[in-house]
Amino acid sequence: MADAKAAVALLQQAFPSAVVGTGEVHGKPLVRLQVDQVPLVAHYLHTKPDLRGSLSLLWAVDHRPREARYELLYLFTLEERRDWVVLATELLGNSRQFRSITPSVHAAKWYEREIRDMFGLIPVGHPDMRRLVRHEHWPKGTHPLKKDFRWDTVLARAQGQYAFRHIEGEGVFEVPVGPIHAGIIEPGHFRFSVAGEPIMQLEVRHFWKHRGVEKLFEQMTLTDAVSLAERVSGDTTVGHGLAYCQAAETLLGIEVPPRARYLRSLFLELERIHNHLGDVGAICNDTAYALAHAHCGRMKERILQLNDRLAGSRFLRGVICPGGVGLDLSERQLEDVVAELDAIEPDFAELERILFANASLTDRLETTGVLTEQIAWDHAVVGVVGRASGIDRDIRRDRPFAAYTELQPKVALYRYGDVRARMRVRMDEIHESMRLIREIRRRIPSGLVTATPSRTPGAGEWALSAVEGWRGEILYMVMAGTGGRIHRCKVRDPSFVNWPAIQWAVLGNIIPDFPLINKSFNLSYAGNDL
Repeated sequence: MADAKAAVALLQQAFPSAVVGTGEVHGKPLVRLQVDQVPLVAHYLHTKPDLRGSLSLLWAVDHRPREARYELLYLFTLEERRDWVVLATELLGNSRQFRSITPSVHAAKWYEREIRDMFGLIPVGHPDMRRLVRHEHWPKGTHPLKKDFRWDTVLARAQGQYAFRHIEGEGVFEVPVGPIHAGIIEPGHFRFSVAGEPIMQLEVRHFWKHRGVEKLFEQMTLTDAVSLAERVSGDTTVGHGLAYCQAAETLLGIEVPPRARYLRSLFLELERIHNHLGDVGAICNDTAYALAHAHCGRMKERILQLNDRLAGSRFLRGVICPGGVGLDLSERQLEDVVAELDAIEPDFAELERILFANASLTDRLETTGVLTEQIAWDHAVVGVVGRASGIDRDIRRDRPFAAYTELQPKVALYRYGDVRARMRVRMDEIHESMRLIREIRRRIPSGLVTATPSRTPGAGEWALSAVEGWRGEILYMVMAGTGGRIHRCKVRDPSFVNWPAIQWAVLGNIIPDFPLINKSFNLSYAGNDL
């Protein structure tokens, strides 16, 4: 199978007239293309058997006021070697149209709609040109990520109505759910089309709480924006903070000390454990198995209290900082971490045995909400959901960061794609995270926990970063501006790519199964809507 350099050579050979030039961005191969040739090259990269590139990120950049141009960049991950290849093209002057790649690369669907909303660039040939982020009460012509749009603009309220897709026919009716729910959760609208009991179609309508996060990044400096990254999705403080810091550190030339790298991995695994414990319990709760939910909640609370003892924050706010970590752990604190895990793990293992022996629970979870491997591949699904559907991908192993080069995590993988498989991935990862933390305790070196910048990035220089958060792959692209400020920061929580896939997982199930399927995905509304 081809690596990144071989992939670039193949593209140059197959499309000599389309390739404008090649280069590297901090070690990542970049291929510049004629704007009208991008769909052809993307299709080739996505489907050629020895490449099979999965679209991991698509973003736009407004280069004004320095240059009168927009840039579009497409990050593909090659299936076998997990190498990255970036395709780039540009729109010059007043040009606002580019050809959509969605007809052949389905994972681009939301990205291109988002670019249209936020930049006013038109993906010609896109099969769904409805608004995504900009709800209908946003005035026409409002594109917040254009450089001439002020961050503190107060918008007038417009009138409009979203055009939901309808299935026509005798006996077909629609069931709208949300966006305001009975539980204390964030807003999301789900519209089911059913004929009898089976779900024929689900349409997800999100983006009710747009906060302008990417615009706010542009008002900050490279060294002070981590506090904003921590708040992208409140249950993924370490994952988002670390992903941002790694990109900023690449730009600033910071070499993170070895001890800090190990501490970063430790905190990331603690975040994974408490969230997975909560999810296992919540899945059981949605089958009316309240006792299992209570025990998972008890174990999760022990981890949250451990976090508070270590960092003064149950969700580990302020732990990650550019250059390393904001605190060191003493020998006694490290012993406390391992002792807590040693107490919780046999407790959790006993609960596992009870759950797997429960025939009624197994019957409820198996074959419910199946997401096939092909659908998962087509939509570039990541993380727990992807690994439960046979997508063998984990950034900790594939593109090691922090201390994972030395730790070598084992990846949990199942192929059934149902609720039970997603729960089993979480259970396996709880045990693996505990093993990794014990390994960190044994191997952590002494030394400093922070480092300082060694260079100043040039305006327009950018870097990519990936972190395997507890939901899945978190991606950040950070571009430097002038005076140490951020020109552009693209954030991609795993929820953004996994939400469209849930619309396929529910088909053929019944509406009462949806809360269970939704909980097994457990995607973030805030992380999805920046």
